[in-house]
Amino acid sequence: MNEIEGQAWSLTGSTGTMAASLGANSLVFAIGAVASDATRPNLPRRAPLEIEGLRMTFTAIVASATPFAAGRALQLFKASNAAQAMPTGGTALTALPKRTLDAGGDSGMIGDVARIATTATLTAGTFTRGTVPLATFDLAGGAAAGTRLVLELFEYVNGDSLWLDPGEILVISNPAAFDAALTWQLSINVDYRRRDFL
Repeated sequence: MNEIEGQAWSLTGSTGTMAASLGANSLVFAIGAVASDATRPNLPRRAPLEIEGLRMTFTAIVASATPFAAGRALQLFKASNAAQAMPTGGTALTALPKRTLDAGGDSGMIGDVARIATTATLTAGTFTRGTVPLATFDLAGGAAAGTRLVLELFEYVNGDSLWLDPGEILVISNPAAFDAALTWQLSINVDYRRRDFL
């Protein structure tokens, strides 16, 4: 990729110590692409965000009472449609352009920030995630204190980027409840490109 094809940005952050007993389908991270303005059709349409790399690092802090638990996982989902509000709460994450000359430019993100949970789930509000995950981070054996597991999704490894079309939201969510003892931290690194064309 090159600068002609859009500005390159990086985004990083970590949760706090996530409380035990995280309920199923909780939201721990969200990033969205600004939608086109449907009320002003004469304006240029927004272009998508191209996520070229995404790394999730899971660290167990207090051990689980269940060393191996089938179904313990985090998954990537998109919103069920492109007309939704971003989840709220947690910590706001601001992206940084990889090129200094792009500082102050349009990050392409809804509200100019992503969101990561602090100690509990983000507030979904009117947001509804899709039902089919894009990727699964298997944590079935990640229960001992100090265990660190990493999931990396990169364009050159996975064959293509993750795309967020205008108005789409990408979230990280757990398909099943976490048990009553396990506390943990999740760190996120996102490398994306705000494209200049559709």
